[in-house]
Amino acid sequence: MNISYVENIEGIDYKQLNAMLEKNTTKKAVRGVSHTQTVFENSQYFVFAYNLNQLIGAIRAISDGEWAVIYDFVVIKEYATRQIKEEILSRLVKQLVGQHIFTNATLETLSFYEENGFQRTKTAFTYVGFKQGEKNYSKGYFLPQGYQFENEFFEVKLPFIKRHVPTKKKKVTISYRTSRSGVDYKRVNEIINRAFKDEGSWHSENIDIIEIEKTRHLFDISQYVSFAYDGDRLVGVARAITDQLEEAYIQNVAIDPDYQGYGIGWQVTVTLCEAILKAGLNPFLHTHPGAVGFYNRAGFLRNKIAVDYRGKEDQNSQIPIEVEQGFYLPRGYRFIDEF
Repeated sequence: MNISYVENIEGIDYKQLNAMLEKNTTKKAVRGVSHTQTVFENSQYFVFAYNLNQLIGAIRAISDGEWAVIYDFVVIKEYATRQIKEEILSRLVKQLVGQHIFTNATLETLSFYEENGFQRTKTAFTYVGFKQGEKNYSKGYFLPQGYQFENEFFEVKLPFIKRHVPTKKKKVTISYRTSRSGVDYKRVNEIINRAFKDEGSWHSENIDIIEIEKTRHLFDISQYVSFAYDGDRLVGVARAITDQLEEAYIQNVAIDPDYQGYGIGWQVTVTLCEAILKAGLNPFLHTHPGAVGFYNRAGFLRNKIAVDYRGKEDQNSQIPIEVEQGFYLPRGYRFIDEF
């Protein structure tokens, strides 16, 4: 074998790529060449493996520069040696250094990912809608609706911001929009900071133009956005990056703390997800342990075999045990039906 690797999409033979994917993946739908070309061209990172001129493996990732999700990792069966698979994956991970990297494994590939720096997570969800959308996914993809792990039946003090929700509600008139028209990105940035940072760690007057422009850029490159307004005041945001035909990764679901407790966060998320689902895409997200309860209800299902990459630095850091257990399953963990 004379194996070589290419880390860009220039000159790729999409007919050959599509044939390889159709033959060597378990996805139900037959893509077609134009479909495969679209999802790859709307991804940002790639690795292709060749034996001389024959395409034998591929992988891609969608990314906004901070968060990345891996899709379409495939190697032709007769070339699917551990060495080749590990080389393809490691080359992609190196491209994504410094980013948070996620993917959905299968039961057959779970051990491979675990042995290559990934760990099984407890905080990934897919929006399937309210009409038994889980039937569109393979068996074993999800945990049962509302599933909780043992340590989630009691409250654990976690280092995530918890805002006081006022019991006395003020009168609000909330509308939801999926248009960027007229959006104030300084206000978007303020909402994200207020929602996720300790109040003493930032001040709106100290936010510089670079941070605001970075927020604008992230929303500009996101194909789907959702905004909540109280009259003319922006109070909630969410966005998703996609490959435009198959996958969507949801990010920056944030509500102004002054407006939490009204159900705005749920509705801004559902508004975003319904638009994604209507387009035929798979709406996927990772959250933190403190927000599991928010998503763990009708509409969303908990991913059973999602993994994320934990580099040596992450694995060696002293993460408090309650945080570690909130995010991850122990390495090698298997559910009873997986043995």
